[in-house]
Amino acid sequence: MPAGKGTRFWILLKGRKTDIPNCGEKLKQEEAMKSKYKKTIYGIVVFFLIMAVATMAHAQKTIKFGYIGPMKFIVGQECSLTAEMAVEDINKAGGIKVGNTKYKVELVKVDSNEILNISDAVSAMERLITVDKVDFIVGGYRTEAVLAMQEVIGDKKAIWINCYTGSPEPVARVAKNYDRLKYFFKIATLNSKYIGDVVFNGLLIVRDKVIKDLGIAKPRVALLGEKALWVEPVIKDMQKRIPENGMEIAGIWRPSITAQDVTAELSAIKQSGAHIIRFDACGPIGAVVPKQWGELQIPAAMIGFDCASMNDRNWASSGGLINYEATLAPFGDAHITPKTMPYYKKLKARYGYSPSYCGVCYDAYNVMKAAIERAGTLDKDAVVAALEKTDYVGASGRIAFTQKGQQWVHDVVFAPGYTTTTIIQWINGKPMVIWPDGKAFLGDKKWVGLKYGGTSEYQLPPWMVKYWKSKK
Repeated sequence: MPAGKGTRFWILLKGRKTDIPNCGEKLKQEEAMKSKYKKTIYGIVVFFLIMAVATMAHAQKTIKFGYIGPMKFIVGQECSLTAEMAVEDINKAGGIKVGNTKYKVELVKVDSNEILNISDAVSAMERLITVDKVDFIVGGYRTEAVLAMQEVIGDKKAIWINCYTGSPEPVARVAKNYDRLKYFFKIATLNSKYIGDVVFNGLLIVRDKVIKDLGIAKPRVALLGEKALWVEPVIKDMQKRIPENGMEIAGIWRPSITAQDVTAELSAIKQSGAHIIRFDACGPIGAVVPKQWGELQIPAAMIGFDCASMNDRNWASSGGLINYEATLAPFGDAHITPKTMPYYKKLKARYGYSPSYCGVCYDAYNVMKAAIERAGTLDKDAVVAALEKTDYVGASGRIAFTQKGQQWVHDVVFAPGYTTTTIIQWINGKPMVIWPDGKAFLGDKKWVGLKYGGTSEYQLPPWMVKYWKSKK
């Protein structure tokens, strides 16, 4: 029947009955609004899904590199800044390429507090690996703490390049328990065997100068070393070598690693008639001894291994009182590799000080990067295998590691043409390199001719020369 005015129709629309006039148009509008609403919701969901995927993709393209060290002390702070510079430079150069994927490096730093508390160091390493999820770590300082932290990486299988430990015990342990501790590598020449050899070479330079300039036929040597594990083999070795090489031992002094006053020890050394002080320290005492030595004008030449005096921060903080101190150091005003002086100048310009052994941390991150790229994967066993094949020219030298089957495994190779270190002497604010001096290294002819550009001749402290000449 034709529709007339006021006529109502029962309309079946999507299962719904209605007798509302003109309902067709209204329902069309309602459905259009619903469709628009659904599209909006769909768009929002898609947007957030895209953002989530992008976030996940970004997370997958980040590799965490860790730094662990005693951040309350200068050495830890310096290594931390060196780590920052290394990671920044890696990212500026495009990051790390693993297969066809580029990764940005994120640096995570933790304070080990290892100089004061070994338990804190262990907890810090565990936190870095389990909480911060870091699998590639650089740092570590005090041997006693490093040995404890080694157990953590053995459990967690995290790769660790150590920069500062003086004892050979950590790499000796890798040799004895390779499968468990193969994740540990050591990049610095801070092996007490190497330290002993290098500094003894320097001691012979000082001995010859004392004999020649002061006319003293048999110089007396005072052994002054912080009470720490890494110093033990050095003292033992010196007790044998010194008498064998035309010198006498004036005495042995072993103050605390955190001693703030050593005037009693230095006064006793002066009373002993020592002409030379063989000094070894990597703790806070390293800044105290040379400063008080200069203040008291102790009439004995000081040479050894003093971490605090490896760069010019100690020169500045002592007001120049460390003048004429000589110490083993990885860097000085010398051209070890083509990368040495550019790095030296860059660090100096950026932070205001020259590099100490913290400088090798910079090389460590680049060695890690190169190994990951060669491995083509983040699998830790594959990266270990790549690290074992390292042949990298860094600022500190040509870096390679000792291999399985040797006495020390994953120690840095110490030899002419590889990493060698230097001895510097502070002369009027400049770290003048005095060794290698081109002569044989304790009878090893392979070292003959090894002398870096900028090497200078050792000088006795003027007050010492005046004191001993007045005794004649």
